[in-house]
Amino acid sequence: MSFLVLQGNATPFFSELAAALKAAGHHVRRIAFNGGDVVFSSDATWFRGREEALPAFIEDIVARERPDAMILFGDCRPIHRMATEIARERGIAIWVFEEGYLRPGWITLEPHGVNGFSALPRDAAAIRARGTAPWPAPRYKPHADFLRRSVYDVSYHALRVALTPLFPHARFHAAIDPFVEYAGWLRDWAGRLVRKPPQAVLPDGPFMLVPMQMEGDYQLRVHSPFHGMGQALEQILGSFAAHAPDTLSLVVRRHPLDPRLTDWEGLVRDRAQALGVADRVYFMSEGPLEPVLDSCIGVVTVNSTVGLLALRRNKPVKILGEAIYDVEGLTFSGPLGRYWREACAPDAELLDAFCRMLIQEVLVEGDFFTPEGRALAVEGSVRRILSAYSDRACNSRTRTAAVVSI
Repeated sequence: MSFLVLQGNATPFFSELAAALKAAGHHVRRIAFNGGDVVFSSDATWFRGREEALPAFIEDIVARERPDAMILFGDCRPIHRMATEIARERGIAIWVFEEGYLRPGWITLEPHGVNGFSALPRDAAAIRARGTAPWPAPRYKPHADFLRRSVYDVSYHALRVALTPLFPHARFHAAIDPFVEYAGWLRDWAGRLVRKPPQAVLPDGPFMLVPMQMEGDYQLRVHSPFHGMGQALEQILGSFAAHAPDTLSLVVRRHPLDPRLTDWEGLVRDRAQALGVADRVYFMSEGPLEPVLDSCIGVVTVNSTVGLLALRRNKPVKILGEAIYDVEGLTFSGPLGRYWREACAPDAELLDAFCRMLIQEVLVEGDFFTPEGRALAVEGSVRRILSAYSDRACNSRTRTAAVVSI
């Protein structure tokens, strides 16, 4: 088989995946779109042209090598949108990696597309029918490795910038330049040396949680009606002020990887003050998610995976964008204004079937960053991808045998 591997994330994962596919006897062609890609794909074919020249470049490779599938990380990047459009026109399979729908300990590997482009069913009956696989026994204990992840990320972007003369037309897909984000983090860390980080203060009574998402996240930019997190907060705070009972509070939690470029706390405070609900709106700048998630009585989110975590804790969830788990019976299907008073817990049996379906069909155990997590994820990904074609060939042989017997 032949695979065309496009842009991955800033880890060695895609290099290790390509090596595993080659070791299994398959042809792999990798493409580097900037100097950062070269860090994790030294044997790649370079694309150095302007963005408008990419379709012809991909068409040429497809015509010469006739790949069976394209493999990529994230299907919203402009270069991937162009490439996958060609793949669909040519009948080439598409495999998309993303961060795991269930976390930690899982990555997403889905045919066709992920998140809002996912082909997973949104119908409860279909989910119950497909979500019957047993829960697998965990094979490793997932753990965060922020230092390793940071080294990979900085290395990628440092080489991306350093090798700009070799890729003069490359444009990075992120809405915010990574070095601007680094500056925000450094400023925040420097501030911690002279002042103690504020302790999170939570309401004494019942409260709803709003987990913020990264400002440049494609989940916001492509799979929601909002231009950014500020617009989403405006709608949530306005609805809360107009419709929530006086006994209910709201906690807005900053995303843990937010680069501190926007004064979200000040923005939330000022808007809550203008709406007359400042005494019932709290901002959480940092701190662990789990205790807050356990204490809240519901979650309002654009489409964060925190919503799925909340459902698994039997919490009511309201989605404002597109999410694979926005299914009647799991999330609140009415308008946001009614949610504050009418929120209800998810259907436990449907949720169990949904999670079983995810594990069976689109999740692979492991992670992108730790050596043990990557090894497990590469093994599972290769098995998932290759089994799809062996199943197809087996089905084809079965159909042929049936025709012959007739």
